[in-house]
Amino acid sequence: MNEGEKSTNETVDDVLVRDFRKSDLHDLLEVLRMSFAEELEVSGFDPDHAKKMVNQMFRIIGRIFLGFSKLFGKEPIEFLVAEVNKRLVGTTIVNNRGKVGYISTVMVHPTYRRKGIARKLVKNALDYIQKKKMEKAVLHVVSTNVPAKSLYTKLGFKEFEKTMYLVGNVDSFSQPENAKGIQIRNFQKNDMDAVYELIKSSEDPKHVETFNFKKNDLKTSFIQRIFHFSTENRIVALHDNRIVGYAQAIYTTPNEAGRIRNVQVNPDMRSIRIEEMLICSGINEIRKVGTKKVQGTASLKRPRIDRGDEEIGT
Repeated sequence: MNEGEKSTNETVDDVLVRDFRKSDLHDLLEVLRMSFAEELEVSGFDPDHAKKMVNQMFRIIGRIFLGFSKLFGKEPIEFLVAEVNKRLVGTTIVNNRGKVGYISTVMVHPTYRRKGIARKLVKNALDYIQKKKMEKAVLHVVSTNVPAKSLYTKLGFKEFEKTMYLVGNVDSFSQPENAKGIQIRNFQKNDMDAVYELIKSSEDPKHVETFNFKKNDLKTSFIQRIFHFSTENRIVALHDNRIVGYAQAIYTTPNEAGRIRNVQVNPDMRSIRIEEMLICSGINEIRKVGTKKVQGTASLKRPRIDRGDEEIGT
């Protein structure tokens, strides 16, 4: 918040919600820095990486890809911004996941909060999801963000799962002792069927249904192949040449935390610490590029893996 500026509860009537433009980048980074200061301090943020992603989207190949995608109604994302008096003050993104629209990065500059801007952004996102005939809208919200939870509830959202975010220093993780008979290797194309069946059998069925998880979701998306926003390393665990575990390690630059995602293990084999082997293997990949932090998630419906005084999310 700039010196002398104060947030009020007055509603702003002249809010323009529109598509993101390349010229919005500077203001977008400022809103991001002001909106998620605490989160960015924990997870890290590289503005140069953000600028690179935006520049890729607006180069010739990016414009052609996004233009044709929109022409045929298959655009992978809808990037919305809120503008007041020609100043960008908020934004949100809708990720197109087939039958599901995932709403992410709902943020409003602190000076302009509690003025109805977040509501207008989310309602525009919901209108877009309805226009595209998606069946569900999904978003995540931090449990301590009471105003956001209240807004989403009023707009019709209902809680379906609770997730804990965990962040650690990569150097604090030691290499675990390998479980007998377990081999860790990189994911291969012919692993797809086995990994798909593994996820369906190990993940919460409600989660699979809500996110409309499909086998094609295991493929690298076309937008990722075009823009290469991040590096993803997928790992599997084998026992007797049968896939019994899977995880994803995702990273961008050394300034941003790497992420361990979608750790799945055959329910009958969770007791032999395969999760820990997968997670530490992913951390080793993240460590190679000089990243110092790693972020994971843990479903509060699923037991956490305890190792001494540390907790590693699955």
